[in-house]
Amino acid sequence: MRSVDEIEPLLDQLEHCIADDLEDQDLDFKEWDNRSFNDNVKKIIHMAICMANGGGGHVVYGVADKVQKRINAIRGVPSDLDLYALQQRVYEKTDPHLSAVFKLISVPEGTGTLLVVSVTGEMAPYTNTDGSASIRKGDQCIPLTGSLRKEMVGSSVALDITAEIIPEEWTSLVSAAALEKVREKMVEVSVPEDLLNMDDLNLLKSIGALKGRYFTKGGLLIFGKSEAIQRLLPEYRWAYRKMRNDTDYIGRDEGYQPIPVALHELERYLATNNPIITVESGLFHQEFSTYPKIAIREALMNAFTHRDYRIFGTVMLKQYPDKLILTNPGSFIGGINSENILHHPSVPRNHHLMELLDRLHLVNRTNMGVPRIYRSLLIEGKEPPSYREIGNSIELNLIASSLFPDFKKFISDLSKKGVSLDVDHLLILQYLLRHEQIDTHIAMRVAQRGQDQARELLSNLTNDLRLLEAIGRGKGRYYTLSKITSDALKGKMSYERQINLDDEAVKMRILTLLRDEDLTNKDIRDMTGWDRKKVYSIVKQLESEGVVMLGIGRGAKYTLLPKTD
Repeated sequence: MRSVDEIEPLLDQLEHCIADDLEDQDLDFKEWDNRSFNDNVKKIIHMAICMANGGGGHVVYGVADKVQKRINAIRGVPSDLDLYALQQRVYEKTDPHLSAVFKLISVPEGTGTLLVVSVTGEMAPYTNTDGSASIRKGDQCIPLTGSLRKEMVGSSVALDITAEIIPEEWTSLVSAAALEKVREKMVEVSVPEDLLNMDDLNLLKSIGALKGRYFTKGGLLIFGKSEAIQRLLPEYRWAYRKMRNDTDYIGRDEGYQPIPVALHELERYLATNNPIITVESGLFHQEFSTYPKIAIREALMNAFTHRDYRIFGTVMLKQYPDKLILTNPGSFIGGINSENILHHPSVPRNHHLMELLDRLHLVNRTNMGVPRIYRSLLIEGKEPPSYREIGNSIELNLIASSLFPDFKKFISDLSKKGVSLDVDHLLILQYLLRHEQIDTHIAMRVAQRGQDQARELLSNLTNDLRLLEAIGRGKGRYYTLSKITSDALKGKMSYERQINLDDEAVKMRILTLLRDEDLTNKDIRDMTGWDRKKVYSIVKQLESEGVVMLGIGRGAKYTLLPKTD
């Protein structure tokens, strides 16, 4: 796919031909309809889907496609177009969401402005939200039929912007400060000596940041000068805000520095505003930051490496008194979402950039970044991170929760005994620190696992590790911390209170199940292990909640009557 810069010179050819003659697989021209803005929006969405399904391309709006001579063909578009609003309309009306890039070009003819809409096709096939779609074949958009869709599923039309070449001498673009930061990070992570001892030229060549005498855009993002990045990759930007509240900030910084320098600046700001707690452990005093350094490093690297460099936006870190919010431009891709991000295989948007950082040992390509963020927080008894997709960006939220020294010691003691807990185990234990009980369905959500995996996880924590206790049977079964675990983490009084609350917990469980279906006395006996008399006594206490018995003998069932006003 050609670049936007290659399109402008083509306009001069309109002196000798019509726009139709210039159209190709990745280029189309459309006239702007001054009578109906909504019709223009529909046209933009239709063409964005067509181009994306065809592997990506550009559509130039404001040019009549069957008229010769520049002065006649170039009609232009309104100069006051809201590009962000148009981008949002395309995003909202496509499935999966399509992130189009909008750019205005100045021309001497017509209104003086042309609109270029550019798309790639990394998640094709795309459709309109009503299910309709087309695909680019040559210079035409044709209906995307079932056979064509099947053909697309087995092929890749992805475009990696970070792999594109910058046709300028690399020595004029490279930043000495960036090279220095990269080498500092390489020392920290103990890269092989042969890589560390290379001179600058051979280092850049060996990792693939240079193609001949030219930087790739990925190489520029890591090693480039700020002014070169701003000029050649204006979509890139980073920013920091120290927030007083949701609307006011008391400190700010931003820029176009390459990723290693930006990372250093953001970590430096956080280091001055990251409260430390000291915990006495025998003769030693250990220090723990509110936000673990590993979590911060991995979160920032993920934001820079996975952001969408096709759209304008900022990797923004906002630090509030009680939380951190990190956002980066781009939506989830490859089936990843906020409910499966912990265990989903890595789907890099920017393969080349990821490869460069991986060869420098600054990132890991096997999806270890997100689990490391989780583990570094959970191991200290802190709340796990939360991710969500908002519009055209991904947001990571880290709560400034306090260190739980007893939990840290508990995990350390288990490790000394040869018991290693993974992130799934830690998530279940953390949930039970804040809640009295957990069942399979809650464990599925908490650990981002399927039903069978969640059951196996709870069984392992109960039967093998003895960290949990199972209460009840069948579909009414739930789990609590075992006595040993509860004593270590909550104290003995907490466990005694938990035992006293068992009857109340079973009542709540019965009421919950009765909202979906009727139960027999045997159903509840199987669930709790109680005898018939005990079940009858408990259910009797639920009459005030609307529980009644229907029928007699073995056919009798308990049901929950609907509440009346």
